[in-house]
Amino acid sequence: MSKSRSNRLPSILATCGIIAPISLTIVLIVLGFLWPGYNPATQFISELGGAGAPNAIIYAAGFILTGILITAFAFGLHRGINKEGRSKTGSALIAVYVLGMVAQAFFPWDKANLASFTSTMHLVAGWTYWTAMTLAPLFIARRLKNDSQWKSYRVYSLATGLVTALLILILESIWIEGYMGVLQRIAVGVPLLWIEIMAIKLLRLSIQSST
Repeated sequence: MSKSRSNRLPSILATCGIIAPISLTIVLIVLGFLWPGYNPATQFISELGGAGAPNAIIYAAGFILTGILITAFAFGLHRGINKEGRSKTGSALIAVYVLGMVAQAFFPWDKANLASFTSTMHLVAGWTYWTAMTLAPLFIARRLKNDSQWKSYRVYSLATGLVTALLILILESIWIEGYMGVLQRIAVGVPLLWIEIMAIKLLRLSIQSST
């Protein structure tokens, strides 16, 4: 790899992280509009890619693309934080989060048959997804405290993990009639916002280091 390409790589990886949450959000909004009668306030995200959904293939493609972009970002974030005592756990958990995300697309939720194999696997993938994205910011936060360029993001990373855990607990234990779709989107959005903000910071540092 040439020096110029090597210098561009951190910026490219950071840009992947910036694009990922935006592209997924656009896909979900568009799919909601394309499905007459779908109500994002009351219906879950998985229904957009579930059995019988009119545009499930777009849903699957959107999640796979997002997974690829977030994987690239995770690699860039690992490279972009302090090199001393690098722990791969946080970045690895982001990769596990991606695995769960993509698996959900391959195993669509069957609302009419929750005991089906695909519904069961969708549930397993979902718990993998949630667990990994709850823990990832917490492990990343441990590394940030030793990096002067990143340590101001440590509290935010800790808060992201804790808030995500709280939202999942609420989502799984309390049924708020008419608002479950909203609650789920907030729970999904909190870690995606973290990825967006961390990617923007990573891009800024990449640009600074290359000038």
